Amino acid sequence: MSSKLTDKIAIVTGAASGIGKEIAATYAREGAKVAIADMNMAAAQAAADELKAGGASAMAIAADVTDEGQV
Repeated sequence: MSSKLTDKIAIVTGAASGIGKEIAATYAREGAKVAIADMNMAAAQAAADELKAGGASAMAIAADVTDEGQV
């Protein structure tokens, strides 16, 4: 694991799958603590659990970024 992002926090929207999930994984490999934000909480939790299983610090957040009240 690299340390370019050590002591940094990354909030990645749409990170339960696809490109967002890969971005979150990349940030985690670089040492960031990652918040997986997605409308699908179950999928977000699964993605966070995958990162944690690999030794990363991650958490899931249910959020719809199109809804200003949730941001």
